[in-house]
Amino acid sequence: MKISNSNKITFTLLIGTLIFSTISPQAAFAQENSGTTEVEALSSKESIREILRQKKFQDDSEITDTKLKADEGSRSEYSLKFQLAFAGPPIGALNSPKQPNPDGSIGTYDTSIGGAISGRFRLSSETAVSVGSGVSALQPLQGVTRYDTKNPFVSYDISSKWNDLQLRNAVTLTDTTNPDYLAVGETGGVSFTNYAVYNFAQSKFAVELDSSLSYWFFNRGYVPSDRSAGSYFLTFYPYLKYNATSKLNLNTSLAVQYMNPRVANDPTVLGNKTLSQQIAIGYAFTKDIYFSPYINFYPAAMAADSSTLNFSTTFSLL
Repeated sequence: MKISNSNKITFTLLIGTLIFSTISPQAAFAQENSGTTEVEALSSKESIREILRQKKFQDDSEITDTKLKADEGSRSEYSLKFQLAFAGPPIGALNSPKQPNPDGSIGTYDTSIGGAISGRFRLSSETAVSVGSGVSALQPLQGVTRYDTKNPFVSYDISSKWNDLQLRNAVTLTDTTNPDYLAVGETGGVSFTNYAVYNFAQSKFAVELDSSLSYWFFNRGYVPSDRSAGSYFLTFYPYLKYNATSKLNLNTSLAVQYMNPRVANDPTVLGNKTLSQQIAIGYAFTKDIYFSPYINFYPAAMAADSSTLNFSTTFSLL
């Protein structure tokens, strides 16, 4: 059968219409689906941003002391806290690799510079959990003779204010890695610390009392080579502080320390360690950065050979 030109045109238009009617819904669906995918992609990006966005807690702990403020750390839900310390030589023997140890105590008494880093998870404006460790370089002025890993720890701390008394309390679990303590069988410990600062009204003076109780675990009994190893320690640090400005303070403190010697095999026995004193300057660059150089000495036997130059600093990120 012969098809005329007009019929060919009609037939072509009919086929085209059928093809277009088939493709158009698919194209429309594809366009609609593409728009949905873009919306979902944007939603996913917003969700990721929401997850990565730091939750900030209000600073309502009412802590105004610059040192306690820096120890509190960042107000972010997640943050990093750093501590750097230098234990320097005696003023009368600046080339000495050792610090004084009048009691012959177990521990590392080399000059050192070291740092600690901890990750902090803030539970509320007043409470946080920290996990951290660090490293110390011994005898840095002599070219570093050894690196020690600082004891890993996990701690829970809470800051509060009661009337005019600013408080910070912490409980810490420690895993012993220091070789001097491992040598006497120590494996770890638990400690409770308290910091209390009282500012005198209408005055730049303040008093502070820091205290700690630490109990240590051992994997064996006492042997004579353990010398003055202790089972637990009770320490008090009374401070007198003068706040020259909102950032700068001058302070002095005593270290009153008691220990239960393992050799006594009696938990009621306490021996006191030699009284030491510090004279320090504290400066808060920001609420998260605190720097303090200080001199440590022994009041009962003041001498240049037993007085050391040191510094410590605390700062937080995020």
